[in-house]
Amino acid sequence: MSAIVEIIAPVFALILVGYGVGRTPKWTPDATKYFNNFVFYVALPTLLFGALSSGRAFNGVEPLIAAAYFGGSLITMALIIGFSRALFQLPGEELALLGMGAGFSNTVLLGLPLIVLTFGDAAVGPITAIIAFNTLLLLPITILIIEISRGRASQRGLAAIVIAPVRALSRNPILLAIVAGALWSFTGIGLAVPVERYIDMMSGAAGPCALFVLGASLAEYKIAGRPAETATMAGFKLIIHPIIVWLLCTQVFVLDDLTTGVATMMAAIPVGATVFTVAQQYRTLVGPVTSAILISTGISAGTLAAVISFLT
Repeated sequence: MSAIVEIIAPVFALILVGYGVGRTPKWTPDATKYFNNFVFYVALPTLLFGALSSGRAFNGVEPLIAAAYFGGSLITMALIIGFSRALFQLPGEELALLGMGAGFSNTVLLGLPLIVLTFGDAAVGPITAIIAFNTLLLLPITILIIEISRGRASQRGLAAIVIAPVRALSRNPILLAIVAGALWSFTGIGLAVPVERYIDMMSGAAGPCALFVLGASLAEYKIAGRPAETATMAGFKLIIHPIIVWLLCTQVFVLDDLTTGVATMMAAIPVGATVFTVAQQYRTLVGPVTSAILISTGISAGTLAAVISFLT
């Protein structure tokens, strides 16, 4: 138990400090934006490039991790959509956002630093496989469902709807760092010592800064109405999603312990901020999504401790 506390406590302490600072008058939304830009465009891409460029991160990575993780995500999305359609009788666009919230983890700001802290550098390969496909698959699927439910798919064309977000993601610094690191590793050329030291220094800042800015970002969210939808989204994300991914890893694909642990923990990570971006863009289910992000992140201190205890 003490080992679990040693992992969870500093992670959520950093989030809590960020949240506290974000609530103070001197810390403005612009400060959060600039700090987030540093993490998203500089620190985390540097960490991922450095970890992947040597090629060691890919050693022993199970190719079926994508099938297990995203199979679990899609099953979770389907289950919450069916459940919410029967219980709440929501329109298709709101069902799509509920589905994305239940299956889309905060992979970068929370999943990456927490899982590396739990499993060590050997987890970087499986993590990057999940991050690379997380947005590429779940985001277009959600947008496609929303567009179809609004009757605009026939006007714009299915291909255009799917290609637009994928094209935008081609400029995503996290994905670019993953691709660049993988390509560099294939050359077999080592990095110069000054470059390695720079990467080590920047990588050391990536995890703490990511957790701090996550907390500061949460300070901008507020609990809104529709508690039933909020609770449903948070419950499916923190409980149903990791259970399904774990079952697929152990009972269907029979993956090794490290891959199973990484995939299950990533599924247990709370709702990702990208879900809020989509909700805001389409002006649908914004209140429940913001509430679910805030509540699921807070509750996840306990649920993630339980998951780590179960896996280790």
